[in-house]
Amino acid sequence: MRTVTFLGYPFFAGTLKELQEAVEKAIRNGEKLHIVTANPEMLVIRNPDFCSVLRSAEIRLPDGIGVVLGARVLRCGKLQRFPGIEIAEILMEWGQKQGWKFYFLGAQESVVTQAIENIKRRYPDLRISGFHHGYFTSNEEVLADIIRSAPNILFVGMGVPRQEMWIARYRSILPVQVFMGVGGSFDVWAGKFRRAPFLFRRLGLEWLWRVTCEPSRIRRIVPAFARFGVLLFQEWWRRRVV
Repeated sequence: MRTVTFLGYPFFAGTLKELQEAVEKAIRNGEKLHIVTANPEMLVIRNPDFCSVLRSAEIRLPDGIGVVLGARVLRCGKLQRFPGIEIAEILMEWGQKQGWKFYFLGAQESVVTQAIENIKRRYPDLRISGFHHGYFTSNEEVLADIIRSAPNILFVGMGVPRQEMWIARYRSILPVQVFMGVGGSFDVWAGKFRRAPFLFRRLGLEWLWRVTCEPSRIRRIVPAFARFGVLLFQEWWRRRVV
């Protein structure tokens, strides 16, 4: 699998076809595949446990445009952006053709229920083995339901870093081949929020659209972008003096 190392993490540098082959291989062979869609906000998290999880994932996709541009600035190599929600939807498109089973975990109960209804209309042949909201107090109940339904692909939408940490903790005991954190995708699938218009996405400004729709995000995004800029400068300076 082709990768480009950026800020210490190997990022997937292949094509969508190569990603499909990796997913199909994992499901066919019963292997574990944790897909992380990483953006600048995730890369500045300094929690050692989270960094370990991010490093141990089998595939790290460049989600945020900052990752793509940062790799270009540091001349690490060429990366293509793979937005998390788009990859999840592509997996569902592949899945309904291949007969894969999906489980959806996350969001409020009303949101995930509505999301499932909309997904069934959009992907009528998709095999949905189960779903559960993300505000549970008993891991045992949720784990038992996932084990019972035995999905091939598990989407976890509980926010960063909780969703990645949850996947890393329980992946070994779950009969699932492909795990993927999908953040706030449930809200979009439920129709609670709308994705950025195509022009925003094309220009890599989807983050700006989200801030416009949810102004409270700015308190998180601005400090994260600042820390990301510092990381880029430190790495650029380190390469310059070595």
